Amino acid sequence: MNFEDAYKKLRDGTASDEEAAFVARELENVRRISAILDDPRLSDPGIVQAEQETVQKARRAFNRKSMLRTLAIVLCSLLAVAAIVCGILFIPSNISASGRVAVTREEAIEAGRACLAEQLGGEEEARAYYVDHIHRHLRYGGSIFEGIYVYRIEFENTYGDEYEIEVNANSGYTTIRDIDLRRR
Repeated sequence: MNFEDAYKKLRDGTASDEEAAFVARELENVRRISAILDDPRLSDPGIVQAEQETVQKARRAFNRKSMLRTLAIVLCSLLAVAAIVCGILFIPSNISASGRVAVTREEAIEAGRACLAEQLGGEEEARAYYVDHIHRHLRYGGSIFEGIYVYRIEFENTYGDEYEIEVNANSGYTTIRDIDLRRR
């Protein structure tokens, strides 16, 4: 017997006693199966635990990605702010200092040699020293608009004696910054 046909006849009121009993038995079976499936004691605890572990792993992965994304956004924002601040502070001083450079690199080396000769007591002693390193850097005055360039020149001889002399790129003024004499 077909359940669907028997159920239609039961609803229309044309079902026989046998068809009505069949529909009643089938509905009772469905109710029992539903009760069994809905019973929480019969569910598999392994499935529930596996589902919880999957959810926890997904949460950790999401939290990790969110944290990395947030950290990247914060770092990019800080870099952008730092770039803007550096631009505001250093561009005016560079422009200010560049406009006041009166001493070239070669002139700074000559001025440094003259200072070295005066320190050592003569040109001949100063000729024993060669330029080991020269660097022009920006030095700030009272404000960001008062920047000046200074040449830092390191003179060294074959014994390892060193004189570090600074030459103001604006005025040519020389200063001995550091002396490092090796014992012979």
